Amino acid sequence: MPSSVEPAIPAGHHAPGPPGPATPPGDSRVVPFTTRATRTGRGRRTPQPPPPDRAATTDTPQQRLAETAEAWFLKRGGTLTDETTADTYRATLDLVQLMLDGSLHEHLIGDGEHRHLTGMMRGLRDAPDSL
Repeated sequence: MPSSVEPAIPAGHHAPGPPGPATPPGDSRVVPFTTRATRTGRGRRTPQPPPPDRAATTDTPQQRLAETAEAWFLKRGGTLTDETTADTYRATLDLVQLMLDGSLHEHLIGDGEHRHLTGMMRGLRDAPDSL
């Protein structure tokens, strides 16, 4: 019985010569597994960035947060690896931090809440650097 990685030879057929690929290159029965561009809603093809090499990255909470933030941007057709997008992202988070600081000053949130939310904002703000 052939191993599971070797192609089965049809009954009554003997392959001459040394073993090789089961089908010749370009055979229509072969499905290529290559990176494909996906279509956006407007019919244009856009290349998708390759997924990060999981072996090369450490699985820390900060890395997972960065990957989650990047997934949000990829879903919307952007990426935090683009410097202009990353700058806009950071500016937006700076504005949210200003809102948190104002809420603390106006006694709408307490010190503990402010520290907790500020820590979360720092983690989000560092996301582009972790990608």
